[in-house]
Amino acid sequence: MKLIGVTGKSGAGKTTFSELFSKKDNAGVIHIDDLIAEVKRKYLTMLLQPEENNTTEETKKNPKLQAKVKKAFYINKLNFKITLFIRNILLEKKLENRIRELKLAGKKIILIDDMYLESNKKLFSKLDRVYAIERDFVTRRQCLKSRDDLEDEDVKIADLPYTLGFFKESSGKNVKKIVNKGDIDYLRQIVDKEYEELGEQSFDERYSVSEKLDTKNRIVTSIDTLSKLRNREKEKEK
Repeated sequence: MKLIGVTGKSGAGKTTFSELFSKKDNAGVIHIDDLIAEVKRKYLTMLLQPEENNTTEETKKNPKLQAKVKKAFYINKLNFKITLFIRNILLEKKLENRIRELKLAGKKIILIDDMYLESNKKLFSKLDRVYAIERDFVTRRQCLKSRDDLEDEDVKIADLPYTLGFFKESSGKNVKKIVNKGDIDYLRQIVDKEYEELGEQSFDERYSVSEKLDTKNRIVTSIDTLSKLRNREKEKEK
C-alpha cells in the first residue's frame, strides 16, 4: 500500500485533484476537512458561524468558524502552532480508522488531502509521495469565494499563516509540484500519468478490451497446444 499526500493553499485544487484520483480502481481518498468538520461539531459548536450563513453545500458539510475566532488562531504564531498541534491530536484516531477502512476495502493507494499536511510530522514522514498543488493567486481566491461563499476578509484570513510566514508550502525530495491551470482535462491527464507511474493499476485499467481478449486467446491456445502434446505422449506410450 502507498500512502500519498495532497497539499496546497485553500482553493488550489487539492480536492479536485484527489477526487480525480479516487475514481481509479485501486485509489481511495481521505479529505482532512471532512474529519475536521466532525471535530468542529463536537468541540467548537459555540465558535461556529450561524447556520444560515453557511449558504453552500460545501460549507454546510464543513461549517465555518466565526471570522474573528479564526483570525485569533491565525494572527499569532504561538496560537497557530498550538492550534495545529491540538488539531493533529484530535484527528489522529479518526485518520487511522479511515486508513484502516480503505485498506480493508482493498485500496492500494490512499491519498490524504490536507492544507497543513506537513504540520503532522508523524504522518508526513510515512508518506511515499506528496503532491503540492499550486494555482495562481487570482483564480485561487476567486475559487474560494464562489465555492465557500466567502467575503474578501475571510479569504485573506485563510491565507494569513502563509502571508505571515508561520507556515510554508511543502518541499523536499518526495514532494512533486502540480500546477493547476483551471483545466479539468489537464488535471485528469496528470492524474492518469501519476497513477500509472505509481504502478497500482487494476487488471482492467492496465489492459484494454482487445488486449484482454488477445491474452485470453493466447492462454486458450497454449492450453490447447499443451493438451495435444500430452495426448500424443499417451499414444506413444500405448
